Amino acid sequence: MKYRKIWKAAVLISGIVLLTGCEKAAEEEWTPRESDAVSIDAEGNVTEYLSEALDQSYYSFEELNSMLNAEVAAYNKEHGEGAVTVEKAEQSGKKADLVITYASGEDFARFNNVEFYYGSMINAQLAGYLFDDSYHRVEDGVVQGSAVSGSEVLKNMADMVVVVQAPLEVHVPGTVSFTSTSGTVIASDTVVAKADGEEDDQTAGEDTSGRVYIIFEEQL
Repeated sequence: MKYRKIWKAAVLISGIVLLTGCEKAAEEEWTPRESDAVSIDAEGNVTEYLSEALDQSYYSFEELNSMLNAEVAAYNKEHGEGAVTVEKAEQSGKKADLVITYASGEDFARFNNVEFYYGSMINAQLAGYLFDDSYHRVEDGVVQGSAVSGSEVLKNMADMVVVVQAPLEVHVPGTVSFTSTSGTVIASDTVVAKADGEEDDQTAGEDTSGRVYIIFEEQL
């Protein structure tokens, strides 16, 4: 069992801030607003932020931290030193904070056993992503007009895409141009991916429920 599942089972998720994509958020230096968030840099490195209330009736913070470090050591032994690094693991009262860096999106996905893709639109299609979803068009962090289909999104093949499993706040190295309608835009470079409880069409038994596409113009 990966640390994320252990951690999630041992904590009470802190209240999610209700945010709307209908108003343009102030462009400030990004800091996580949700209890589970990731930031991706231009080189594809992923930084994960977890900040939650700790229910010590299940595990102590020390036990959780020990399990996490053991998972990281085992993963790095197999995939290379520095693939996953714990940058911060702190407890303040009944609150626990984690900051973990990953050398790539693939490391984030493998280590946490979750769906996560970061790369070009073309390579995403080659990897089997069909973009068969409904999307919001986004300009300067504001949703524009009614929803559009995946065929409209695929006209922007020069863009980059992040595919995640909700719920998760995602900060990208560029400007968001489209997001699945289950994504809430909170800034020009940040989307909160929320599971809507509806399952997409499934192929070959693959569970795509909660999948959110975030398409963005890469910052040069």
